[in-house]
Amino acid sequence: MTAPRRDAPNPEVSDLRHPDTLPAGLLEDIRRRALARDSDRSPLGSESRDRREQRQRNDGPRRDRHGAHGAGSGRLAHRMRVPAHTASSGVLRTWYPWIMDPGLGVPGAYIGIDLYSRASFLFDPWELYAAGAITSPNGLIIGEIGSGKSALMKSLIVRFLAAGIPFSWVDIKDEYTELAHHLGVEPLRLGPGLGVRLNPLTAHRRHPQQTEIEWRGAVKARRLALLEGLIHVRLDRALSMTERTAVELALDTCTGQLAGSARAELTPASLPGVVANLTATDAWRDELTERGITATQLLDESRDARLALHGLVGGALAGMFDSTEDNTRFLDFDAPGTILNLHAVRTDQAVTVMSMVCAQSAMEAELMRPDARPRLVGYDEAWLAMRYVPLLRRFQEQYKLARAFGICNLMAAHRLTDWNAVGAHGSEAARLARGLLEDTGFKIVYRQVEASLELTRDLLGLTDVQTALLRYLRKGSGMWLLGQRAFVVQHLLSSIEEPWVQTDSRMRPTGGEPASDITDGLSDDEWEALLDEPGVS
Repeated sequence: MTAPRRDAPNPEVSDLRHPDTLPAGLLEDIRRRALARDSDRSPLGSESRDRREQRQRNDGPRRDRHGAHGAGSGRLAHRMRVPAHTASSGVLRTWYPWIMDPGLGVPGAYIGIDLYSRASFLFDPWELYAAGAITSPNGLIIGEIGSGKSALMKSLIVRFLAAGIPFSWVDIKDEYTELAHHLGVEPLRLGPGLGVRLNPLTAHRRHPQQTEIEWRGAVKARRLALLEGLIHVRLDRALSMTERTAVELALDTCTGQLAGSARAELTPASLPGVVANLTATDAWRDELTERGITATQLLDESRDARLALHGLVGGALAGMFDSTEDNTRFLDFDAPGTILNLHAVRTDQAVTVMSMVCAQSAMEAELMRPDARPRLVGYDEAWLAMRYVPLLRRFQEQYKLARAFGICNLMAAHRLTDWNAVGAHGSEAARLARGLLEDTGFKIVYRQVEASLELTRDLLGLTDVQTALLRYLRKGSGMWLLGQRAFVVQHLLSSIEEPWVQTDSRMRPTGGEPASDITDGLSDDEWEALLDEPGVS
């Protein structure tokens, strides 16, 4: 067989030199590719290609109503049609994250973060009252142990003091001593034998808007409420009308307000002075005749009240509240703040209540000065005194005077069941406690246990959603009720404040760090070694 010659044409391969021998489609494709190559190599073609690539980089791939063109673009087969929805703006604003609560709209001290809007939460009761956001500068803080209630109160002291607003506090549990040390305030320690004597019956100064008669009436009412409250605590019962009459006559005799012997100026009153006049029946002859009672009857029927006051001056409170002078010797209200420490008398609850009320009364006489600066006043553990009707009346009067004298009263309690326990439903004590709660312009509620949720909802007028939220609040998170508005705020502490406000320092290891923080940063191997130690689980 003869092999074909190497230069002989292959009949199965078309000759490119003869275009007529090529298929029509292949020839057209070759010509198109040649023209594209020539166009790309030309300057005009290169510029056109660059513009096209730049346009694709800027605008992306070509799009239409079904999406972008190209591989992997995820184009839609058909578009979804959602029916129109009609709702009020109050509902629709909860659907869109860019529509948030505008906040309080007033300046104030930084508290933390509003957990709903993630905005900063500022608070100032005086600014809020001036703006009409609240009806009273008085407030209430309730929260279970460990919920962050004490940390908030101490933080408010520090932050308002930085703005020039001083504070006055009655410390029963000796937990403000370290804070006072850092703020340059020396706590005034009260107790038997400690050498500090105050006068709880010191008269407050007259406000420019008060007449002389109005001022005298206010001073007398305040003093009578204190005396009745002290006797009520000591006797653990309400006073009779005869006992009230004896106390009132003794007070009028001490101050020179007794009918027929009224003086142009009031004589300073004190507990020893009132006790010394409890048997001054000779000076009461005309008063007793008008009341239709004899001196013997008055002395017999007021014996228990008389002995109770004698016991306060010479017994449980001896050397503490029997001063006959004013309180300027011990209480310096030009200092950044004042703290009355009653830790020495905490062993007896009745004595603690009487000491707390006397100390607050002595302090308030200076607070209610017409030229006094706005001040934050704390009533820690004030629920102890709320079981006694005369003391409830006194608290209520103090709350009403707060607006005139620029005072922000802040009461603290663990739960509102303390309010419910002051008396039977419908009793005077229950009505006064409810009225005191209604006189608060703002309320701060921290975590509550299940058993107290229903009462908290009823007393504060919470919704079911707000009530359910209270059981899940973490430490430092509280619900702030300001007028008709509610905010859930996470209280934030600075690195400077944190070591000052901890009330569980004795439960912490040496150095002040929480026990859970000791193991922070351990590797897996170190954790395994720690868990292998005897007694560790």
